[in-house]
Amino acid sequence: MSSVQDPTTQEVSAILFRGAVYQALALGFAYPTSGVLNHMKARWRELLNASLPWPEEVRQPFEQATRLVHTIDGEVLEREHIRLFGPAGRCSLHETAYGDAGRLLGKATYLADISGFYLAFGLQPTPTDTHPEDHVTLELEFMSVLALKEAYALAEGWREQLEVTREAQRKFVQDHFGTWIDALVEHLHTCEPHPFYAALGEAVQRLARAEVARLHVTPVAISGQLTDPEMGGDVVQCPRACSP
Repeated sequence: MSSVQDPTTQEVSAILFRGAVYQALALGFAYPTSGVLNHMKARWRELLNASLPWPEEVRQPFEQATRLVHTIDGEVLEREHIRLFGPAGRCSLHETAYGDAGRLLGKATYLADISGFYLAFGLQPTPTDTHPEDHVTLELEFMSVLALKEAYALAEGWREQLEVTREAQRKFVQDHFGTWIDALVEHLHTCEPHPFYAALGEAVQRLARAEVARLHVTPVAISGQLTDPEMGGDVVQCPRACSP
């Protein structure tokens, strides 16, 4: 019996792997408790050992972050997470924290649009959710969910559902995820992050650029972190990303 997978099975596997990469990067931005770090070490090693194709140029910084997470002191990473991303942190992880004054004034509209994407796929906040809709972990997790739904629709031969999930990915990258990750990473570098977070940021940036190319979209890039009195109110935990 041949062990070669048929094209559909290969494509489904590749889509599921892409979703797993999104989820892994979301986990990287979670508050690094010992439980989170242990889960991260095990899960990230599994991904690196997989034989499936990585999104373009993402593997190298992901490998670097994985090496670092296996050697870093957890308390050091906790302090760095708070310095960078916690209350009054230097680097916001929110999409609406970047851009010009017009984006700040339109914050409610952007958040409502992001919420609309989530709700359209049955995703609703729970009482334990602590981050607004535009937090990078939630955007990464949403793209992971879309990949899972895409893979399932493809496996089942559901053409309409397949196109819906693919169109949602195109629109979300075009209007949201693809617009601000460069600005986030650029600002992160100015904050002199620990090498782990520098590598994590580079991996997310390369993933965003790879997705823009894969989906053939042209998001309008935004730049600069805004000063918003509401920013810096982040708590230091993301329950969705922290759960193993």
